[in-house]
Amino acid sequence: MKTYDALINQAPENLQTLTSHSLLTKTKITLLRSQSVYAKNFELQIFQSKRCLVRKPPFIAIGSQAFSSNAVPGNLNNAATWTEFLGKSTHASVDATTDFGDKAKEISEALMPHLQLWYHSNTSLQEAVVPVCGTLLGTLIAWFAIPVLFGKLYKHVCWNPALAILGVTAEIHIPYESSMWNALEDPVKYLVVFMAFSQIGSIVAPGISAYLPQLWRGALVLTLVWFLHRWKNNSFSIAVAKETNLGLDRDKLSFLENLSSLGIGLIAVIGLSEASDVGMQSILTFSGVGGVATGYGAKDLLSNMLSGLFLQFSKPFSIGDNIKAGSIEGEVTEIGLTTTSLLNAEELPVVVPNSVFSSQMIVNKSRVQWHSSVIKTPIKIEDIEKIPLISEEIKEVLKSNPKVFLGRDAPFCYLSRLEGSSGELTISCSLKAMKKDELLAAEQEILIQAVKTIRRNGADV
Repeated sequence: MKTYDALINQAPENLQTLTSHSLLTKTKITLLRSQSVYAKNFELQIFQSKRCLVRKPPFIAIGSQAFSSNAVPGNLNNAATWTEFLGKSTHASVDATTDFGDKAKEISEALMPHLQLWYHSNTSLQEAVVPVCGTLLGTLIAWFAIPVLFGKLYKHVCWNPALAILGVTAEIHIPYESSMWNALEDPVKYLVVFMAFSQIGSIVAPGISAYLPQLWRGALVLTLVWFLHRWKNNSFSIAVAKETNLGLDRDKLSFLENLSSLGIGLIAVIGLSEASDVGMQSILTFSGVGGVATGYGAKDLLSNMLSGLFLQFSKPFSIGDNIKAGSIEGEVTEIGLTTTSLLNAEELPVVVPNSVFSSQMIVNKSRVQWHSSVIKTPIKIEDIEKIPLISEEIKEVLKSNPKVFLGRDAPFCYLSRLEGSSGELTISCSLKAMKKDELLAAEQEILIQAVKTIRRNGADV
């Protein structure tokens, strides 16, 4: 084995480039990077390192030997020499790492029997500390891993099957916040937390272990109901926001939302009854006993629900229509499963049971294609000879009015009454469908045009 003195003696006096930089500890030196130094600085560095050494480790000698054999400036420019030098240095580092791993393994094998003996001799550690810590650690990992997992699933499956039930066939982009996976995220996270803490509770108080299956079944049912409720809200919010673009019926969406809420409620009742081991048979038996007492009230409820279904399928009116049913009149604001909400002429909300519409004649003013308008204006008896000419001019004015509907009956104007010193001129026409304020403005315009025509012909009102 070559010593440091031999390495120094081999170094040339005018060495221009030499790759070495060593960090020296008490037991090892690692070559980190190359640096060009002069021969004099190299000798100073080696001598300073030599003073700090008491004994040279074996892998340093290997590195020194490899370095010494290639410390000729001519060889430093040779690629093959550099490859050999780096290979020997790598082998030296691998040997050192292997030696360190073997020593660590020996220490681990020596300590493991003592740790196992301590673990098996400590009952509380086996039955409480380790299970509780492991459960908490697993819960914490699941809490942060579930959103990541669902986020990746969302990227591959972002389609919402609930929209297909609502009649949405077009492909639309659904953000994660409105997706099925976001609706499932919170219920699953809290289900994991509940199951973890209930398990910890059974460790601390073993008496509740017998109730764990029942508690977990109930928690699973509540998780399912919570997920369905969130998913329903997300789906209907997307459908309502894109109602115009997707061609969906607003009334149908409102009805389906109410119907789905009722279905989710039934799932919750049936699921919780089965989870608590009550069973649907017991519920049906109890319902049969109490059915006589509640049958009369349930009759009205069932009648309203069936009437609501009839309104949804027959559609005598829609949200926003102005209707009249008997003494009830107003604008429809909501069609529910059992009731319909209106806004009357005084802008007051009116809630009407759906069964009322099954026994009343419904007049939908918003669906008419035209409105019949009849206007009467007085005229003096002295101008009675001018009435035929005035009537013809008024009819021509009405025919040229863009708000007058000519598809049914032609406008007409005639003398309808004579009384004392005056008569009455009746003007009738059909106006196109429009809002109430627009209809009143159109009738006012027709009356003003009629008065102007009367005066233009030398008559007076």
